[in-house]
Formats: sequence, structure tokens, C-alpha cells
Amino acid sequence: MTEFLTQLLTLNFALGALIVFFGGLIHGYTGFGAGLLIVPLFSLLFGPVEAIAITTIVALFGSAQLYRGAARHANWRELLPILVAIVLFTPVGTYLLFNMDPDLVRRATGGFVLVIALILMSGWIYRGTRGIGPSAVAGAMAGAISGATGVGGPPIAIYFLSSPQPAETQRGNIVIAVTVLIVMVMVAVAAGGGFTAETLIRGVVLTPAYIAGTWSGSRLFAIAPKEYFKRVALWFLLATGVGIVLL
Repeated sequence: MTEFLTQLLTLNFALGALIVFFGGLIHGYTGFGAGLLIVPLFSLLFGPVEAIAITTIVALFGSAQLYRGAARHANWRELLPILVAIVLFTPVGTYLLFNMDPDLVRRATGGFVLVIALILMSGWIYRGTRGIGPSAVAGAMAGAISGATGVGGPPIAIYFLSSPQPAETQRGNIVIAVTVLIVMVMVAVAAGGGFTAETLIRGVVLTPAYIAGTWSGSRLFAIAPKEYFKRVALWFLLATGVGIVLL
């Protein structure tokens, strides 16, 4: 254990703390997106399964900071079918995570984010019907993708950002859905044996950096003009997708 603790005092771990802080900053401002930044980069440092496990630990604390405020603004009627689909389909994705080649999982993560980036570059916005069916499809996609790659937030973000609701409601819906995603991925990864003592220690040690980032992002959302919210969220998805593919 002493030898493991000495590994925390390395350049790689310091880099990990910086990544976690900026992931928390994005999560605090947009309500999602931490996994898009943290999971691909942590996959290079620790491997895909541990990267997802660590991300769920730190992101759970970040979501706890945002949940109360988000719950006041969320549209719970629209959220319910999404949350049910997330609960049902996240274990399906996690099964793929544990039974696929790690390099394939990493490439799938990058490919998925690239697809999202290309969709955003095209200027496409979902303008179809909004109801139980479309909401359930968005939740199922998010759950399966998040279970397999740890970056299931974009389907939910795209679905909610295309709604005519105020920015506070959009962000509230995203925060609640992402919180449930995080909990379900954590449970599924734990059931599959993805948490080790080292993983837990890394997650706990990195959590303060994530909490600081999340607090900073939530303060930024409170003071920044609300019309910036959707623009920042979409451009972050675009930049992250391109960046991951180029790594």
C-alpha cells in the first residue's frame, strides 16, 4: 500500500487532478460532459474499466452538489421515461465493457464522440416529437453507451438542448439524468468487479479537485448570461470530440 501511495506523487497523477478539475468545471456549468473529457484521457493512464470507475466516483460527488438546484428546475414528466430507460439499458452497456477488448472500447469511445461532433458540425438539431417514446429512446441510448464507454451524456444533452424550454430547465433535466447515469454505471461496474482498492483510493484522492471544478462551473452558470449556455455546451461537445479523435 505504501508503494501505491507513492505513485500518487507523480506527474501523471498531477495531470489526472488537472483533468478532473476541468471535467468538474464543465459538469458544473453544462450539467454533463465530464466523462467526455476524463474517460478517454484516463483510459490512457489507467485503462478503460478503471477510467470509468474513477470517473463515476468523482462525478457522483459533483452531481450531489448540483442535484438540489437542478431538481427545482427539472421537468420531471419528461424525465421519467428517460430515467427508466437508463436504469434498464446501462447494464447492457456495462456487459459489453467487461467482454470487449479494452483497445476496442477506447476506439469506440473516440468514434462515438466523433459522431456526436459531426452531428453538431452539421447544425442538426432534433425537431421531432417529444414524448414517452423519443424520451425512452434517448435514455436507452445514453444508458447503453454510458455503460460501455462512460460517455453517455451527449444523447441526453442533444435531446434536451433541442427543446424550447429555458436554459435552467434544460440544464436541470441534464443534471438529473446524468446523475442517474452515474449511479447506474457505478452499480453495474461494481457488480462486474471493476472497483479495486487502488481504484477507490484514486477516486477519493481526486474527488476534491472535481468538487472544486464543479463548484466553479456552477458559479459560472449563475453569473454568465443564460444565452451562452447552449452555445458553450454545444461547442464543448464539438471541441472534445475532435480532440479525442486526434489523441
